[in-house]
Amino acid sequence: MIKKVTIICENSIEIPFPVIGEHGLSFYIEGDDGITIFDTGQGLGFMNNMKLLGKNIPSINRVILSHGHYDHTGGLLSLLKEREAATPVFVHPAAFIEKGALLPSGDVRSIGFPASREDYEKEGADFKEISGFTKVTDSISAISDIKHPEGWKAWDTRLMRKSGDGVIPDPFEDDLSLIIETPSGPVVLLGCAHAGIIEILDSISEETGHKKFHAVIGGTHLDSAPEDYVVKTIEVLKKYNVEKIAASHCTGLRIAARLAGEFGEKFINASVGKTFEF
Repeated sequence: MIKKVTIICENSIEIPFPVIGEHGLSFYIEGDDGITIFDTGQGLGFMNNMKLLGKNIPSINRVILSHGHYDHTGGLLSLLKEREAATPVFVHPAAFIEKGALLPSGDVRSIGFPASREDYEKEGADFKEISGFTKVTDSISAISDIKHPEGWKAWDTRLMRKSGDGVIPDPFEDDLSLIIETPSGPVVLLGCAHAGIIEILDSISEETGHKKFHAVIGGTHLDSAPEDYVVKTIEVLKKYNVEKIAASHCTGLRIAARLAGEFGEKFINASVGKTFEF
């Protein structure tokens, strides 16, 4: 069972200490099957925050990456350099495809891994490619390759990936979320939910049989979603009777405020230093 989740990287901070807030996300997950890092932020605050929050880097058993964007993978190299042993790193194979953001000028800016796969492997990364629904440990499962209707596109039309000599809208088959089993019930951890929070929750329910989630924590990327999708998201969170909603990072302040107004005390700010105990 997973007993505790601490936010290491996020856009805002929870505690009045010199931790660093950044546009990024990282979770420190503690339980019976050891220590798991889910994402590593941009790399600006990851090591600083880990040390200030008293987290033991050598004790980490594994890393899981939600997708191949810099704000979720940027701290990986620094983590690997602090460790003597090889580190299992679970990731979808499509995460390594070069990713970019379409700028107003028409140029495409790289927003993928800040280093090459070979660079990470030289520092001890033991990449383990996973896809679909995968049981990572007894308490942690990952889900990716979320099903969508033909022609589906992510809401944020700026986000691209390389295809041949050009770029295409990123289909985000690598968008990976976690389902963790806790004493309080199943908890969903989201990276950015680029694949759609509704589709992710429905896919998890279909795979696991869960009809209720104790908590949904992480990025939802709803700020650029159509109004009808936001409304349906609220309905789906109610359908699954989610007791704690900690939508953060790429959710956007406008949508976070809306969720806080809709769900009241069930809404929680998942800022750096925030700890969830189950």
